[in-house]
Amino acid sequence: MEFSHKSVLLWECIDALNIRPNGIYLDGTLGGGGHSLEICRRLTNGRLIGVDRDEVALEAAKKRLSRHARKVTLVHDNFENIALILDALNLDKIDGMLFDLGVSSPQLDDGSRGFSYMADAPLDMRMDQGSSLTAYEIVNNYPKDELRRILYEYGEERYAPQIAAAIERVRSRRRWNWWTSSNPPCPSGHCAKSSIRQSGAFRQSALPSTTSWARSAA
Repeated sequence: MEFSHKSVLLWECIDALNIRPNGIYLDGTLGGGGHSLEICRRLTNGRLIGVDRDEVALEAAKKRLSRHARKVTLVHDNFENIALILDALNLDKIDGMLFDLGVSSPQLDDGSRGFSYMADAPLDMRMDQGSSLTAYEIVNNYPKDELRRILYEYGEERYAPQIAAAIERVRSRRRWNWWTSSNPPCPSGHCAKSSIRQSGAFRQSALPSTTSWARSAA
């Protein structure tokens, strides 16, 4: 699947960065490279450091920024490690940073990644596919109190206790394997979309799982 993504607030971000032609800039959520491309177009002797956890995104950005390759350093890492990244590049300061937080549309569109509840897909949700920790591991093995904490703190989910309790009840009988958009439920194991109905935490507009997991995805 092609990694195609429309950059959010592109021109507002470029204006706010006030890019200097010889400056050093860091895009901490590189994605498809839309913001970074406009930064590179404004650099002469400057440098762009593009960071992303998703190797699919890095490969797409590499192609998009190929005409500016001499200005670009791509890093497969989490932006939370910025200090270590800059140390490794022997940089003690930069001129600007950009972060576009959240899941990107290509990650949602690729059903196999497990970010979207609209497709029959494994409970994956890894931004870094080299990581061993998946949503399957969290849903099936994390203690109820830890699930509640994740949903409440990261998902801002007011029904976190009910949802965590529903997860614990269901997984005591069988493990959760899939998101599913099908009815009846998915053929391989149990699925989050059907099980979450037991929490009693419905909204008219959406299943609680669509809000909670979209906010908590990381």
